[in-house]
Amino acid sequence: MYSTGEPDDMTMLRALHDHRGLVFTGHTAMGLHDNTPVEWPVSARHDGPGRRTRQAVIRSGVPSNLRKVHGLTVVSPLQAVVDADRPDDELKDFLTRMYRGHRIGAELEKDVAALVNARGRACLLLAGTPTGTASRLEQDAFMIVREALDGLPVSVLTNQIVGNYCYDLVIPEARLAIEIDSYMFHAGGGVGTTVGSFVKDAWKGNEIAHLDWLCLRYTNYCIAEAPDLVGRDVRRHVEVRRRRQGVALPPAIEDPIWVRHPAGNR
Repeated sequence: MYSTGEPDDMTMLRALHDHRGLVFTGHTAMGLHDNTPVEWPVSARHDGPGRRTRQAVIRSGVPSNLRKVHGLTVVSPLQAVVDADRPDDELKDFLTRMYRGHRIGAELEKDVAALVNARGRACLLLAGTPTGTASRLEQDAFMIVREALDGLPVSVLTNQIVGNYCYDLVIPEARLAIEIDSYMFHAGGGVGTTVGSFVKDAWKGNEIAHLDWLCLRYTNYCIAEAPDLVGRDVRRHVEVRRRRQGVALPPAIEDPIWVRHPAGNR
């Protein structure tokens, strides 16, 4: 790439992207998402061996589930943070901003599964990071559960990865996850329902049982019309299952079902 003047940062990034086939990660991907100034050398990934040049620190291996930002290919926000040398608070704040909105759990699950490295590090960063919870339904459920567990030494986390999958609410001390199912999205023929999502939903419950966790499910009608019943039900399970000390969120023990099941991506 030739320029008649001094190339600016975006021109240099585009040259590295187009002519060297680099995929940006780490602080560079974070900066592109946030529209902040480019820091040099940039952080990138490539299918070839890792190397360092004056312009870039290049790691070996490119994950799937890539993104396009300003016409440049970047890794997922989750891969970016595990490749970034930044304080944890800054990384968690970035994750909170990147993973918000309706049905963000499915996107987060795919990004966890696609990680090239440092899956344990990613799960530690996600634990306690308030991703998602954009819908009013999830917010109402969180308030019901938190109030019902008042006085118990437990934490209520939102949109956390347990094994391969993301759950609406998680109470680690009781090894308990909670899913809130909207009739619009989860009933037969619901908006966005596919064969793959139907299969994944079934195996999601199977995996968490294998991890010796319990998953409770409530509908939007339960949250809106029977919050007291929901609160009492959650509390009785927590009181029986609660441990004196919190437990770490378990890692995956095998690939997610959409990788292994012939109907997982239909």
